[in-house]
Amino acid sequence: MLGMLLLAAVQSASLPKFELVNPRASELFERDPLLGAWALRRFDLNADGWLTTFEAQPALTAFKELADTDGNGRVSVREFELAKKFLVARDGLAVSETAAVEAAVSPPSALHPAR
Repeated sequence: MLGMLLLAAVQSASLPKFELVNPRASELFERDPLLGAWALRRFDLNADGWLTTFEAQPALTAFKELADTDGNGRVSVREFELAKKFLVARDGLAVSETAAVEAAVSPPSALHPAR
């Protein structure tokens, strides 16, 4: 019995590790132009200007590791915004890209204040 358990452990250690792929991984980068620009720069392996699911998955993992500063496995709104600001500073994303993102996510009242 112990020999069978040991054999199973050795066999499973030699098998390749397969990561689960989130089929919706690219949605974050499609919705957020700033993160999309960052992901394309770093993870578009074939340089075709599009993130496939298999390119977006490592980008999503890298962003989550960067953003989840408290290590609870979730990215809060605050962590999300701080991570985006960090990427702008570190990777030199254009200010115009940042302004476009802020304008796109701002509520209409913030863009056109009442007089």
